[in-house]
Amino acid sequence: MDFYVTMILLFFGCSFNSCSQFPLREYHYVNMLMSWTEAQHYCREKYTDLATIESMDDISRLKPDFSYNYAWIGLRDDPKSWKESMGNDSNSWRWSATGQTSKTGYHNWNVGQPNGEWSHANCVSMGTNGKWYDTDCNSLWSFVCYDVTNQTEETYVFISDEKTWNDAQAYCREHYTDLPMIENIVENNEVCSAASALFWTGLYRVPWTWSDNTQSSFQVWKQGQPNNYGGNQFCTGENNLHKWDDISCLEKYPFICHQVLKLKTAVRMKIQTDADITDPATNAQILQQLGEVLTSQGWTDFNLQWKIQPTKQEEDKLTEP
Repeated sequence: MDFYVTMILLFFGCSFNSCSQFPLREYHYVNMLMSWTEAQHYCREKYTDLATIESMDDISRLKPDFSYNYAWIGLRDDPKSWKESMGNDSNSWRWSATGQTSKTGYHNWNVGQPNGEWSHANCVSMGTNGKWYDTDCNSLWSFVCYDVTNQTEETYVFISDEKTWNDAQAYCREHYTDLPMIENIVENNEVCSAASALFWTGLYRVPWTWSDNTQSSFQVWKQGQPNNYGGNQFCTGENNLHKWDDISCLEKYPFICHQVLKLKTAVRMKIQTDADITDPATNAQILQQLGEVLTSQGWTDFNLQWKIQPTKQEEDKLTEP
């Protein structure tokens, strides 16, 4: 027997496109003095997290009553991920050739390095002593390229022309393979022996991540910031003009939390089928198939439900005297 039913399909969540069209974060200003870590803990306990801000639309919805010069937001550059180590976080050191963090954890930092000087030292140079230095990527240095021959053998070529790190990377990729990747002391010595002056290596990192460890593509720093003044400014505060400044994470400030909101959407559908749509097993199978279709279209974090509307004949029967 054919079933001809009208369903209302309810789903909670959003797609990549729909998320950008709706204010899915609700911001809450908390007028309590806490360190950045304390504020993060409070926000995660009471809301979703310390505030993530990804657009001017988010900025326009931030209307806190600033009682202090700054309020903490969720942006930081955690030194545990990159200082004297080769971590695996979003802001850790990576190799140009792979875009991945170190496989072995090998490093050969000079004493006191890396120090994130002025918050712009996000590329790595090597001295003729084989030691590594974190350096402003816009500095002009010579560089070493590597090339792969005979499928596995690597050769290193010193280029004496001075370029920024990005320009050196582009040159190596055009003429050779890439800037060198160094995963052990043997490779470090081979790269070093090819050079005759301070030079760029392939090591770099992208600083500043949100509290949930996602990278930050939207930033509205105050002029001259971040500058890592004193060498210990790894967290971010926002002022009443919605400009950001790097600040010591131990300072006590009010803060902004966000609560993630979810959309509830209803879609009315008519389905004609010879299957018994009221059967729980059939019902579950159809919802699973619809979920797979939505996932393939970019929908995330959703929950499907439906309710079957009575047919006109059933409605008539319900209203008969």
